[in-house]
Amino acid sequence: MTAKKTSQTTAKKTNSAKSKADKATKANKAAKVNSPVDHSRDSKVKRMTRWLFWLMVKMTVIVLFVLFVYSIYLDGKVRDKFEGQRWQVPVQVFGTVEEYGLGSKLTIANLKQGLIANRYKKVTNVQRPGEFALSKNRAIIYRRAFDFGGGIEAAQQLTIDISNNKVAALYLNDQRVEQLRLEPLLLDRILPESKEDRVLVSLQAVPEKLLDTLLLVEDREFYFHYGVSPLGILRALYQNLLAGRTVQGGSTLTQQLVKNMFLTRDKTLWRKANEAIMALILEYRYSKDQLLEAYINEVYLGQHYANGIYGFGLAAEFYFGKSVQSLNSEQMAMLVGQVKGPSYYDPWRFPERTVERRDLVLRLMYQQEIISQREFEQALESPLSIRKKRRLRQQKFPAYLQLVKAELSRHLSEYQQQSGVRVFTGFSINQQMALQKSIDEQLPNLEKKSGSDLQIAMVVSDFKSGEVRALVGGKEAGYAGFNRALHAQRPIGSLIKPAVFLGALERYQRFNLASLIDDKAITLSSEDGQAWRPKNYDGKYRGQVHLIDALVSSLNVPTVNLGMKLGLDNVAQAIHLLGYQDDIVTRPSMLLGSLNMSPMEINQLYIPLANQGVAEKSHAIERIVSARGETLWQFKALEQQIISTQAAYLLDYALNKVTVSGTARSLTWRVKDKRLAGKTGTTNDLRDSWFVGYDNDLLVTTWLGRDDNKPTKLTGSSGALVLFADFMNKVDAQSRHVNTPASVELVRFDNKSGHAVEQACDNSQLLPAVTTGLIYETQCERDPEQLKKKSWFEKLFGE
Repeated sequence: MTAKKTSQTTAKKTNSAKSKADKATKANKAAKVNSPVDHSRDSKVKRMTRWLFWLMVKMTVIVLFVLFVYSIYLDGKVRDKFEGQRWQVPVQVFGTVEEYGLGSKLTIANLKQGLIANRYKKVTNVQRPGEFALSKNRAIIYRRAFDFGGGIEAAQQLTIDISNNKVAALYLNDQRVEQLRLEPLLLDRILPESKEDRVLVSLQAVPEKLLDTLLLVEDREFYFHYGVSPLGILRALYQNLLAGRTVQGGSTLTQQLVKNMFLTRDKTLWRKANEAIMALILEYRYSKDQLLEAYINEVYLGQHYANGIYGFGLAAEFYFGKSVQSLNSEQMAMLVGQVKGPSYYDPWRFPERTVERRDLVLRLMYQQEIISQREFEQALESPLSIRKKRRLRQQKFPAYLQLVKAELSRHLSEYQQQSGVRVFTGFSINQQMALQKSIDEQLPNLEKKSGSDLQIAMVVSDFKSGEVRALVGGKEAGYAGFNRALHAQRPIGSLIKPAVFLGALERYQRFNLASLIDDKAITLSSEDGQAWRPKNYDGKYRGQVHLIDALVSSLNVPTVNLGMKLGLDNVAQAIHLLGYQDDIVTRPSMLLGSLNMSPMEINQLYIPLANQGVAEKSHAIERIVSARGETLWQFKALEQQIISTQAAYLLDYALNKVTVSGTARSLTWRVKDKRLAGKTGTTNDLRDSWFVGYDNDLLVTTWLGRDDNKPTKLTGSSGALVLFADFMNKVDAQSRHVNTPASVELVRFDNKSGHAVEQACDNSQLLPAVTTGLIYETQCERDPEQLKKKSWFEKLFGE
């Protein structure tokens, strides 16, 4: 039994071993069978990995290619705007550039008036641009930086010494010079179609303190990053997390510029991506100074009703009524503080917030030593020095601006007018203010005398250059409506007479100032067959009068007789020669001023008469300069001698006599001790009162009348002349002085015959005349009445 059990046990072990061996063999077979399958899976993984890698490479290449192409598109967009017309900038219209040399006419009062109008501040100690100080005979002016058309001229200190109303000495930064000039008055900005107002300023014209403060607050690393600042973003994120709200932005100045200039204000990832790419492009393409200057002019700083305030140049004027160069430390701090949120820190609506923000900026300025401790303490104590009202000042000289706009449209297209051009004109602030003051003082008295509501138009020009210096289109100062100086077509009356007499004096072989003209009743037929019987103003006839007396006394009948002798076509030709453009219907009544003209047209007509026969085009605009300083258009002087110097001199002599003994003789006491020339004009029923007068520099045309064309009860001498005289006193008229031309001499003429005589006699007078071909009589023709009368000597001793 035991052996049997042992045998059975051995058999079981043997069977167990076989079973294990069989299992191992099967496992080996299974391993051999499964081994090729695992290798295949590894290969697939490797292939998948390789495919994904190359897919990523291709996708990256595609993305980079698309990004490259998109960057090219953005680059073109950036360059197109940044190098082209960046903004639709208003046209800036400036007055005349005041230039002073030794001996120039100038008074302290006029200089002060001009400086204040140009927003200079009167101080006791001149320290910064935009300030001036005055004593009895000296002016110290810190002139602001300005581009006169040849590049920016830095701010400089000027000193002008004045003696006897003339410039005695000139100094530039304490160095004596022969000539100085002040930047012109900005008359107005003509807004483009976008209605976007802006005052462009160059980087050189911006105070260094303002630039340092802006960079300190908005982008300290501006000159060191490449458009995007990762550290700045992280720093802003950290500060915002600490505060639990947004207290600091991570955008660089360049990114802000991109956002303002090229993109919308949508807060999306796509916009942020565009912003970053375009910032990098700007940094690559342009210098830091170019970008900073663009930012200075682009940044949004407030709202003026429907119009945005863009750039520090306009913001300085909007908030403080100053140029950016004239800002003090606290004003700079307030403007820089506005960058963060112009609406939130609106000084008119939220002054407390604005002061808090300003003081924070001031504290940063002090910490970085941009301002001293004393400046910091004074600035903290100062109130907000903003303008009292939000509304910007209305244009003060709309009538003159209408003339500028009319000329500008002839010289530049509308597109060119949107590229930031600067227009320099002949406008004189002193003469304009004197003109308006004369109207304010004298017109009420004239209206009282007339018993009616009167209107007025006046044009002042420099007849040597043709520049219109001042212009009034109505009695209301600053009225922008109907401009009577440019558009009121009124009968000109006797103002036409010098043109008639000019036609005679040019024919010196036939006529001279002593020529006798009939002054007898005449009847002429009009075009419709009706009889026309001209009469003199006083209703009298004198038989015969000398040519000069006919003009000096403004006699109608001799003028008509003279015009008919010359021929109506010749008279019309003379009127056109003087500068009248429209067609003229040649009829006898035109000889007495039945033509309708505007004051501006009359002013043009008299320029050659005042300018010794030299024609010049009357104009407001002298020069137009592009934003880059290129001259786009410049007035070219005609300097054309259209009247002989002899005829011009003789006519000027007669017009001077008008102001001494003729219809304008009241000027002898209204403007004392001044030699002037001019002509009165009065139309039928006293509907229009005219006077055109001139001294040695200025030509002034004055019209007075009613808009309803009813009588004014005023003649040219009792109405318009009064305003002319008051204006000439205010501008200190310069006595007329004209050189006698060759072949013109004083000649004695017999009053009875009108012939030149060699010897003096009782009934004769001395008059200038062209002596070429002049025939002299040996003696005067004796008056029969005088022959009957014997002197006591003749009665005692006989003849």
